[in-house]
Amino acid sequence: MIGGALGIIDKMRIEVYADDGFNLPLKTIFVQVNPESYTINKNVEFCEGQAIGTSNQSLQFNKIGSEEVSFDFIFDSSGVIPPAKIKDGKVTKLPLGESLIDVLKPAIGNPFEEAATIEEELEEFKKLVSGYNGDKHQTRYLRLIWGGYLLECRLTSITVQYKMFRKDGRPIRATATCKFKGTQSYEEMQAEQNQQSPDVTHQRIIEQHNKLTLLAEKTYNENQYYIDVAKANNLLTFKRLSAGQNIILPPLK
Repeated sequence: MIGGALGIIDKMRIEVYADDGFNLPLKTIFVQVNPESYTINKNVEFCEGQAIGTSNQSLQFNKIGSEEVSFDFIFDSSGVIPPAKIKDGKVTKLPLGESLIDVLKPAIGNPFEEAATIEEELEEFKKLVSGYNGDKHQTRYLRLIWGGYLLECRLTSITVQYKMFRKDGRPIRATATCKFKGTQSYEEMQAEQNQQSPDVTHQRIIEQHNKLTLLAEKTYNENQYYIDVAKANNLLTFKRLSAGQNIILPPLK
């Protein structure tokens, strides 16, 4: 309530992670200025089939693509707007005292002092959102958070447009257009899949009194596929299964 009365606005933040577990962020970036708008794109992909002599196509569902979003981030060192903040670990909101200093700080401290360049700040931002992690052999994983919007993603591209310059030609304002694509860990994708679908591979741990015929029927909704399951697991017989045995039930072709 106090922050709202003083005109302190919650800033969009980007949490930077080392892997797709999204457990504890390495850094939290608070943007300098909240984006004016953003664009979300999500594609549904189909396999196209067309019979000879026909004028129309038959679209067969292939997959739903990951969510893609684009943001424009402003970098400005002229002193007109407060600087961006980069904090260690997970920080959900900047301390009130720190935010208050930014709001009350004069727009220009010294009119005769040349503005600092944004080169170092911009380079640090690019390194955090797109930097290569040698231990994981991956670029960073990111979590975008602004109001009710949250996306776990990775940066796919960044384009920087420089707009204002000092007398020596070094930039003091730029806009970085960043495109992100949603990502999920393999474990999360498995959890969201319909585990009863006959079109995916399943694994079952045999419990006492389990029968291969019943497992196959429960998975495929048919009772004739137990022989295929036995072949896929190199079983000499489907009648004798041991408790704790790992059985793979392959997808139907």
